[in-house]
Amino acid sequence: MKKLLLSVFVVLAFVANLSAQTADDIINKYVTAIGGAEKWSKITSLKVEGQIEVQGIAIPFTMQAIHMKGMRVDAEFQGSKIIDIVTPTKGWSQNPFGGKTSLEAITEDELKTKLDELDVQDEFVNYKEKGSTVEYLGKEEDEGTSYNKVKLTTKNGNEKTYYFDLTTNLIYKEESTVKQQGQEIKQSVKYLDYQTLENGIKMAFKSDMGQMMMVTKKVTINPAVDASIFSGN
Repeated sequence: MKKLLLSVFVVLAFVANLSAQTADDIINKYVTAIGGAEKWSKITSLKVEGQIEVQGIAIPFTMQAIHMKGMRVDAEFQGSKIIDIVTPTKGWSQNPFGGKTSLEAITEDELKTKLDELDVQDEFVNYKEKGSTVEYLGKEEDEGTSYNKVKLTTKNGNEKTYYFDLTTNLIYKEESTVKQQGQEIKQSVKYLDYQTLENGIKMAFKSDMGQMMMVTKKVTINPAVDASIFSGN
C-alpha cells in the first residue's frame, strides 16, 4: 500500500510539474512577443490617452500611473468629470452617472480587485517575483480558433484566466470575476490591435468589453507624473 501511495504521489507531482512547465512555456513566449522582460522592467511610469466608445459615443480619457505607487484615470462626458484613483492602501472614484458627484472612497473589495492595476509593467513579466502563481488549463476553442488557457492568481488573491493565441503567442482574451457594490460580476475583455511602441514593447490598442470599447490613441513611456494626483483630495 505504501508503495502504491508513493507511486500516486510521484504521478501527481509529475503532472503538477508538467502543468507549471507548460504554463511557463506559454508565458515565456508571450513575454518575448511583447518585447521581452528587460524592456518592460525599465518602465517606471505610464501615460495613456484615448477614448471609450459606447453606444456611438466617444468619451476621451487619460490614464497616468507610477509603477506600484498610484494610478489615476480622468474622463469627461457632457461636462461631467469621471475620476478613478488607486493607491496601494486606498482608492477613490467619482462618477456622476453612477450617483457619485464627488470623489468617494471605494470599498476594500473594490480596492482589492484594482490593486493589480498598479503594475504598469505587464503582470506576466517576472510574475514569480511579484508573488503570482499560474496554472495551465489546457486548450479551448473560441470563435473557431484554438487558444492556450492559463489562470493567473496574483499576490492580492485576484484570479484571471487568459487565452493565448497559439500563432502570435499574444493574449486574445481575459476573463475574471470582480466584486462591485457587494455583487460578483463576471468580466470578459478581448485584446485587439497590438502595436509596437518606440521602446520596442508591444501593447493592445483596443480592449473590447462587449458593450464598450476602449481605444488607445497615444502611449507615453516613463513620463514625469506628479504623485500628488493620487491623493484623492
